[in-house]
Amino acid sequence: MDPGPHIPKQAIRKDVDLYAEITANSTRDVARHVLQMIPPLSAGIRIHDNGCGAGEVTGVIMESSPPEGISIEATDIDQSYLDKLQASARENSWPVNVTNRGSDQLQFVDGVFDLSIANFVVFLTPGGGVPAVSEMRRTLREGGTAVFTAWARLPHVDPVKAAHEATRGADGPPLREIPPEWWLGSHLQKVAIESGFDESKIELRTCKVYITIQDDEHLAHVLWSYLGPPMTGWLPSDEGDWDKAISVILANFQDTAGFAKTGADRATSIELTANVLIAQK
Repeated sequence: MDPGPHIPKQAIRKDVDLYAEITANSTRDVARHVLQMIPPLSAGIRIHDNGCGAGEVTGVIMESSPPEGISIEATDIDQSYLDKLQASARENSWPVNVTNRGSDQLQFVDGVFDLSIANFVVFLTPGGGVPAVSEMRRTLREGGTAVFTAWARLPHVDPVKAAHEATRGADGPPLREIPPEWWLGSHLQKVAIESGFDESKIELRTCKVYITIQDDEHLAHVLWSYLGPPMTGWLPSDEGDWDKAISVILANFQDTAGFAKTGADRATSIELTANVLIAQK
């Protein structure tokens, strides 16, 4: 999304590192849950890290001390993320091949993978996710496993919406948001079935993960920088309204379900819930 010509001077540059601040350990922790939900990895397994980003899934697989002979194909359309994963793969001698490919047009031959994981990717792809999940199915061998995830609850969103309305009004240009149907586990099931998976071989699971924040104000700046730009780009008024937006976000941390103060240092804990769709070919 083009941020437009009116980027506020207070905005933090939107890049791989900013995304990492927003998600913290959450997407990686969901990947850890996924590995506990599927059969143990076997020697020689062929894995697709689909929409790999900076390599959260690949990193979790490699930290699990996988069996010998595994191979991972990691694909994404954002070269900045791929470059970061490639650097990690070289540094750690991971058995990973990194390529720039869209999830809906993979260009792999049929039946090449034993496991395909798309962690928080499918809802961002064209055609309502069906082309991407169809490609996951096509590239799996018979008996292979596809896993794709989406958020069921992401508490970050509500404070940002409140700041959006407070500074831009109810009729302001819309924010870029996850399509509402993608919060529902039933929709993930629907997409899997429309993509060719047998309903009897589909399982829907959920998991909760947690982010701990020491600096609420910094998080507010990060959230507004990343999630605050409307689809049409920043408004000329956003720079002057920046402090108001941050104040609204901070106030909403107190009232939004999923936010809590914990521990002796009263750090902010955020509870996120993910839907996990597991399908066998």
